[in-house]
Amino acid sequence: MLIKKIVYILGGACLTVTHVFADDIDLSAHASEAEVVSPAASYISSTGYIQNPYVGMSSGGGTANVDESKIELQNIASKWFNNGTWNVFGAANYIDPNGSNNYSYAVNIFAQTGQVAGFSFGTFVTIANPFLGGINPSNPEQQDQGAPLNQQITPQELFAEYQYKNILQVDAGWIGISNSPWLTYYQNNALNLVTYQGIMANIHPGGGWLITALALNGTQRLGQTGFSNETFYNYNQFYNATGIEEVDGRSSGTTALGAQWSTPSNDFNVRLWGYQFNNYANLAYIDSNLTFPINKDLSLTLSAQGGVEGANGGDNNVFTQANLGNVNSNFIGVQLGLNYDIFTLQGAYNNIWGGDHSYQGGGIVSPATYGIQTDPLYTQGWLMGMVELSGGSAYKIAPTLNLLDGNLQIGPSYEYFATTSVPAVAEYDLQIVYNIPQVKGLTVFAGYGYLVQDNSHSEDADGNQYQAQIMVSYLY
Repeated sequence: MLIKKIVYILGGACLTVTHVFADDIDLSAHASEAEVVSPAASYISSTGYIQNPYVGMSSGGGTANVDESKIELQNIASKWFNNGTWNVFGAANYIDPNGSNNYSYAVNIFAQTGQVAGFSFGTFVTIANPFLGGINPSNPEQQDQGAPLNQQITPQELFAEYQYKNILQVDAGWIGISNSPWLTYYQNNALNLVTYQGIMANIHPGGGWLITALALNGTQRLGQTGFSNETFYNYNQFYNATGIEEVDGRSSGTTALGAQWSTPSNDFNVRLWGYQFNNYANLAYIDSNLTFPINKDLSLTLSAQGGVEGANGGDNNVFTQANLGNVNSNFIGVQLGLNYDIFTLQGAYNNIWGGDHSYQGGGIVSPATYGIQTDPLYTQGWLMGMVELSGGSAYKIAPTLNLLDGNLQIGPSYEYFATTSVPAVAEYDLQIVYNIPQVKGLTVFAGYGYLVQDNSHSEDADGNQYQAQIMVSYLY
């Protein structure tokens, strides 16, 4: 019943706004649906390469797109090795959390063969910090967990892929998952990835739908060599305002099923996902985006999200065993965006609540995003979010300026977390991304975040915190 209520609330909101603005939309600005390939149809394609985290990014190299008619004339060896895709990514990273110098660097190589009878194979290999083990702070609380900082020389992806037209795609082995909102994959300020051991199937039945099913039994976190049952709750985070102790319990795996629908022009889309995080939580999630084009320079976007969460594992639930409360959470969120030429402004709100004796007053349990700020809540900050805090309300305002033909993005933001189980936290952020046009593939990322918080009740952190980061990367 709760899921139905969320669907009705979000659907009713979107239908209401559509009715208000429908007469103002310039339909002539849209191509006919027959001329537009929907996002669902294009997700599964011979050049989609969903296991390549860098696909679609500006690259100094590039992969040749071979015409389908020419592929038919190739022999098997040519199909395997002349087609496919590859990238090499190198980055140097500096992070200063509260006066501690953290240095890291990495080279990543992704490669995937072309297809033969629908089958292809690929890998992603990372070589991170092979000679810098002694330069970073020796105190673990001063080490940034998400760089990573430790030595990591390992394949993060090693997979077999099968594709049937643009209808079915199956990826199995060590894989990345880029289209699931509560699973972390690529981050633009981390040296490499979070990947998973398991199998994933994407199905495009037509009509704008994309169905995704997955079953996972291991995770390779940032900085981890090899896959394990550990989650992001299994080690302390320095920016943990709740002061939660390290959780010992592991998760034996994750299963999930998701459905996404969108219009051909993607002016309206809906996602619905269900997750079973073994021994942690069962999570049902829905979100939707609706865009109203006013003219060629101006558009409005309305987004809504909601979810319900309960405990998984019965008496074996990790949070119950640690006496941290029952996993019981309900959450909703709305976001309004204004897009005008080179300027974007977004305002967002989230509300999270739970029942009596619930973990952190209804706090969301998210084993794959906790502590690294990648959950899909609209009010997520660069350093902190409601998943790391507790139940309550959160607000965010985030303007973005796009300059130099879109190569330079400047994004300040402000978040206020009016939490119920822990003291309120305010966050000020600034993120700058510059894709240097003179050297295609060369990017500079700079970020600064400042937390205003009262941690006098916590032994893990105290007072206000800040973090500064600069990362230079080159993609070939």
